[in-house]
Amino acid sequence: MASVPQDGQINNWLKWSTAELALTLEDNTQEAEWLLSSLLNCTKSELYIKENELTKQQSALFEHWISSRIQGVPAQYITGWTEFYGRRFNVNTSVLIPRQETERLVDVAIYSLQELKSPHIVDIGTGSGCIAISVADEIPAATVLGLDISRAALVIAEENASINNVANVQFLQTDFLRYNPPKPIYDGLLMNPPYIPKKEMVTLTKEIRDHEPNLALTDNGNGLLFYQHLADSAKKWVSPGGWLIMEVGLGNHPQKVKKCFERNGFEHLELIADYNTDDRILKVQVV
Repeated sequence: MASVPQDGQINNWLKWSTAELALTLEDNTQEAEWLLSSLLNCTKSELYIKENELTKQQSALFEHWISSRIQGVPAQYITGWTEFYGRRFNVNTSVLIPRQETERLVDVAIYSLQELKSPHIVDIGTGSGCIAISVADEIPAATVLGLDISRAALVIAEENASINNVANVQFLQTDFLRYNPPKPIYDGLLMNPPYIPKKEMVTLTKEIRDHEPNLALTDNGNGLLFYQHLADSAKKWVSPGGWLIMEVGLGNHPQKVKKCFERNGFEHLELIADYNTDDRILKVQVV
């Protein structure tokens, strides 16, 4: 282990943290830059030109951050925020960390719904609100509602709407599996549900399994519970001509989800690839 810097020189702390993280992480340089720039509230490039030094308090906190990261705590939970769709989102262990792959769902939602005059959109299992807020911000004429069973998650979602100055989004605590909307008022339903089968939870990295909320990762079944419920109840939620836009998993999961809807008589279905060419979005039209 490298010796902890005895001064506040940013360059020394960057070298030390990079060396420490190299013991457990491949992308150690990027993670060191992310953590230190977050601590100093600057860009990564500014780390290399800043002339001021870390205070004793900052040095102690940064040392604690690096220790936490080595122990497997995700960097986003350590700093308390992450980036998604070009925006800043607060996160803690009550919400899933937004993934870059999920930005594809936002792309598809914007493409499908932005031409409507005043679209009503609902986001199921909104978590940090990253999907609902991004779509609401990109489609100013939309009215967006984010639903989640977790009150703690919705506290974060509401913070994020405020941080991003997005007013056309609201949040409601409810259980999607038991909630019946009064009528099919939505033009679009977005969903990134818990879809990891219970038996596959052991295959996740310790970092994800030990720190991210189980409630947002798995349905404690076969990974199809939320999709099957939506296939059964879609016409209660979405008006004819409207869209269901969902993230799906890897492997054979997309085809299994697609069959849930095909068995319920849906004919207008499309699997859409992400930027890694994996089918990760299922788009279904309600007729």
